[in-house]
Amino acid sequence: MALLIYYNQIRNDPNEVEYQFGETRDTLDRTLTIDKTNHTAQTATPEDGIFRTAAGQIMIRAKREKTWPPNGVIAS
Repeated sequence: MALLIYYNQIRNDPNEVEYQFGETRDTLDRTLTIDKTNHTAQTATPEDGIFRTAAGQIMIRAKREKTWPPNGVIAS
């Protein structure tokens, strides 16, 4: 199964970072929030594979780059 996820940072405060994400560049209709202290992610919508992939890849990229990414695309 192919997966394509776009994401865009909408908030970055000292404790949390929040992203809009979705399956097309024009439809970033979901949000996820990452707690910077314990590196957990949450969403108001059901947690599915797209949410878990987006949150995981954003956290991996943030750890590698030592900053929270402003936007990006995940293809797998």
